[in-house]
Amino acid sequence: MTRARVIIAVAVAAAAGWGCGSLAPRERSAGPAVADGGVRFHLYAPEASRVQLAGSWPENNWARGDGSAGEADIGLMDDPSGDGNWEIVVPLEPGRYQYLFWLDEHTWRIDPGNAEEVPGGPAGRASLLVVVVRDGKTEVR
Repeated sequence: MTRARVIIAVAVAAAAGWGCGSLAPRERSAGPAVADGGVRFHLYAPEASRVQLAGSWPENNWARGDGSAGEADIGLMDDPSGDGNWEIVVPLEPGRYQYLFWLDEHTWRIDPGNAEEVPGGPAGRASLLVVVVRDGKTEVR
């Protein structure tokens, strides 16, 4: 094999390896889970100083609140340890909901802990949550 072919072969192999990295699963974190009082949403975002949960349920209305008045703190998440682990528990009835995280009032983020995405929401794509009650127990999908 000539030196040029070796260089090309190495370059192709390296490019293939780097390309495969883009197909790797995105960073995973805890997705929505049933909790006392509703559904717990979690996001690890240590770079954020403020995180809001924005969703399609009427009380949230994509973080605008119920009705036209709205509030600046609708869906405001808490980081109790100060380590970037934001969370909130939301009472949700059975149904299908779209949601996103709103970081520092300028960045929309899909839930990295939930692989279900659909077209919609203010960012054009949103995470999908389905809440069901089966045998008297609430479940999330």
